[in-house]
Amino acid sequence: MLELAARYLDAPADQVTITRLTGDVSSRVYLRAAAEGPTLIISLYSAPFDESESATHHLAQLEAVNPSARLTYHSNALAHIEATRLFVDAGLPVPHILATSGADALMLFEDVGDMRLQDWLATRVTAEIRAAYLRATELIVEIQDATKLALEADSICSHMAFDEAKLRWELGFFFANYFNRHLKMKLDPATANAVQADFKAVCGELAACPRVLVHRDYHARNLMMHNGRMLIIDHQDARMGPASYDLASLISDPYTTLDDELISELVERFIEKKVASKQPLDDVTAFRRELQLMTVQRMLKAIGTYASQAAQGNATYLPYIAPARDRALAAMHELGRFDATCALLERTRA
Repeated sequence: MLELAARYLDAPADQVTITRLTGDVSSRVYLRAAAEGPTLIISLYSAPFDESESATHHLAQLEAVNPSARLTYHSNALAHIEATRLFVDAGLPVPHILATSGADALMLFEDVGDMRLQDWLATRVTAEIRAAYLRATELIVEIQDATKLALEADSICSHMAFDEAKLRWELGFFFANYFNRHLKMKLDPATANAVQADFKAVCGELAACPRVLVHRDYHARNLMMHNGRMLIIDHQDARMGPASYDLASLISDPYTTLDDELISELVERFIEKKVASKQPLDDVTAFRRELQLMTVQRMLKAIGTYASQAAQGNATYLPYIAPARDRALAAMHELGRFDATCALLERTRA
């Protein structure tokens, strides 16, 4: 590892320092290698990998052993390579891969600094925040414009999708981790069945929406501000999903609080940009309803992740449960639907 980093830093190995970086929920370990001036990022994976193998083939091997592997599939180094190649080919601003060493289970990446959009916002005035979020919204459209490229390249991103099974699995994950593990609620069968009926409706309608390429985890912790540019990270889980997916993640992001006026402007900017895009919207009115449905699903899934981490002893994400819950409730109220889930979530506010 040290020798490979030194080679790309063009420095003697004994002059390279390695520092571990903190990150969000991930099985990967991130390190920064630094010499006199230049730096790079080292990503360590849990197992060696064969750079000549495709991520799609690797997934097929997993499914041969476990037919439901796709539902819980977490991107590995091969998926990261393919997703990065796709994003770079599409002209999207992501850290470039500098080198890989599958035998050592590591990759070297371009270093894009430590300034997440979430942190950057704290020192910026309203006009700067507005400009940054407009750019973030435009980037969503640019990601979606790479849909055809993903399909033509036969990327792993085109083989993964938010179909009904995946969306339902995520809400099942939320139910188990939030109501059962975190709150230890004992639900009567009628309530539990009514909530599951709500989940079925949400996921069935979203699964029926036209699919485009989506980032999958598009929020203020995965957008970096570096040298006057906004860059996208953690794109290795990119896959096919509803056009509203990343926008819902951005404007309802529990890590930040945007005012209603800016949220409305971002939605209108997205719709405006989609008109002239490679993947235009079929029906703007239907899209607005889809955005609310997607907000419900995304925020509930986020709560499930936060609660799961808390159950494992990581309390870092507990403060974000309340905003995610409130944003899911606001979307349900806007839709005027899902009374059972809405009532149950209201109970958890106490």
